Amino acid sequence: MQTSAHGLISFVIPVKDEEDSLHELYERIAAEMHRLQRTFEVIFIDDGSEDQSWRVIDEIAKAHPEQVLACRFRKNSGKADALAAGFRAARGEIVFTLDADLQDDPKEIERFLAKLDEGYDLISGWKKARHDPWHKVLPSRVFNLMVSKVLGVKLHDHNCGFKCYRAEVAKKVSVYGEMHRMIPSLASIEGYRSAEIEVEHHARKFGQSKYGLKRFFRGFMDMQTVYFLKNYRERPLHFFGGQAAVCLGLGTLLLAVALLPWLGPVASARVLTAAQIFLIGSVPLAAIGFLAEMILRGHVDKERRPPIAEVLSARDFLRAGQTQCLPVKPDAPRPSLGWNRGSGMTSGQGVLVVDDDPVTRRILRLHLEEASYRVEEAANGADALAKIGDSISVVLLDLNLEGQNDGVDCLRQIRKRHSDVGIIIVSGQEEVETAVQTMKMGAFDYILKPAKAELLLRAVRRAIRTREMAAA
Repeated sequence: MQTSAHGLISFVIPVKDEEDSLHELYERIAAEMHRLQRTFEVIFIDDGSEDQSWRVIDEIAKAHPEQVLACRFRKNSGKADALAAGFRAARGEIVFTLDADLQDDPKEIERFLAKLDEGYDLISGWKKARHDPWHKVLPSRVFNLMVSKVLGVKLHDHNCGFKCYRAEVAKKVSVYGEMHRMIPSLASIEGYRSAEIEVEHHARKFGQSKYGLKRFFRGFMDMQTVYFLKNYRERPLHFFGGQAAVCLGLGTLLLAVALLPWLGPVASARVLTAAQIFLIGSVPLAAIGFLAEMILRGHVDKERRPPIAEVLSARDFLRAGQTQCLPVKPDAPRPSLGWNRGSGMTSGQGVLVVDDDPVTRRILRLHLEEASYRVEEAANGADALAKIGDSISVVLLDLNLEGQNDGVDCLRQIRKRHSDVGIIIVSGQEEVETAVQTMKMGAFDYILKPAKAELLLRAVRRAIRTREMAAA
């Protein structure tokens, strides 16, 4: 796992009518980052504020253009949408969320990072001593106890806005509706590990709380949704089929009771009606289960990937298609995935993989080396430009690179200095406009992550063939 020793830290801060606290909040974050000697960005999401919050955010952004990014919703959409927008925009390898009301103290950041480095993926704050009215604290504690018991994620304060994530978690978890309370539980569904630390909670200095008692009822509904996702997301027929089986059993039992001779005609008719309701009800429940399984199967066949966390013996692990990372002997036989290498594949051609994620670089390297390509790696644009020479025929380039040379700038520089090198963009950005822009700038092809081996190798072969034809 990557640690928090280096790299950008992103702070995602939803804002709703907090004009008086924003300047102080930014200064506190900046001071702590300066003390820790860490690069950072602050992403403000104005969730339809009706006061002067956006004007204040604009002032902060103009004063600190390198550190501040902000967006404004046309209307109040809720904290979940604000967090989702911030997560999409975040570029850091670590993402913090905290409320804009100054009740969360940035001095806790260092402790979050230390806990994250113990091997966890998500760290949640626990406001053990809360400075909130009792009618807000008591229902919150009851709710948190129930969520921990029902969903199996043992945290004292699921709803604390002060959290720290690895970027992978922030990008993976889908936050919508009012599911921001359930982020640790949603992350656990994907196999991410959560922990918590006690944090100091300050009394609100400005404004007033935006939360009412109705949020607890909504929280209970969300808890049921997450429970279903956790237990039946990949096997919906087990849930709906189980309900159908219960209805079928009750209907059959009531039908047998209705046929008993000692029941009077009125009682028999009522029991028979109940039996019919249960029997008929079992049919749509079973149908829903089968339909859900068919939809899920289409998704699994096309898109689902095993939840790999890290690779120990990457070459043999990936080729064998195992679901666990087990060490293997260096001289163990290496099964092939059976890729069709086809014509036009030239052994020993040089390919440079440019990506700031070491796991992604390793996986791409394995795909290419299986097809007998010689592979070099670069973690950023500057390193890539230094390694490109006559031996490199193709560059696999990620667009989201950290450092001074981002992916787009790196593409521009490579095309300027090495016009004959084939550049294939391998990116998680699905926007058509981005693909079109990179193709206009000279990219040979655009492949979405996670890249399928067959598609990747086909693109590399075509890029090499095109380069050879141009040189002939």
